[in-house]
Amino acid sequence: MSSLSDVLTAVQHILLVDDEDDCNFVTKLVLKKAGYKGRLTTFTSADEALDHLRADLDKPDLMFVDINMPKHTGFDLLAMCENEGLLPNGCTSVVMFSSSNRTADLEKALSFRSVIGYIEKALTVDSFERVVRDHERLRTS
Repeated sequence: MSSLSDVLTAVQHILLVDDEDDCNFVTKLVLKKAGYKGRLTTFTSADEALDHLRADLDKPDLMFVDINMPKHTGFDLLAMCENEGLLPNGCTSVVMFSSSNRTADLEKALSFRSVIGYIEKALTVDSFERVVRDHERLRTS
């Protein structure tokens, strides 16, 4: 198995979609503490994230998507991405990110082909490392 630093190096770009600035701030701190040195792109709405993905400027390696956001939920975002063929795309692993621990939310999240996991807020170093390893396993299998 690859070392964590090797796996972290393989993750060059993370896209974070969450309408809560406080959560985005904490996530940035956790990523730094975990040793992540890649790029982090943050959007506070599903529409902004969708526009970015449609522009196809660069596909993120990981995408953390909040479920409960105004106007369009994280589920709405994923449905639009999958309907338009933006996800799955062969390189982006999606992790649903929510304060909800409802079984229905977990089941709905895992019904999307692009979703590899579900994390209750707030992100921790351990949960980030687990997601990175899952992403790497899927990319190398």
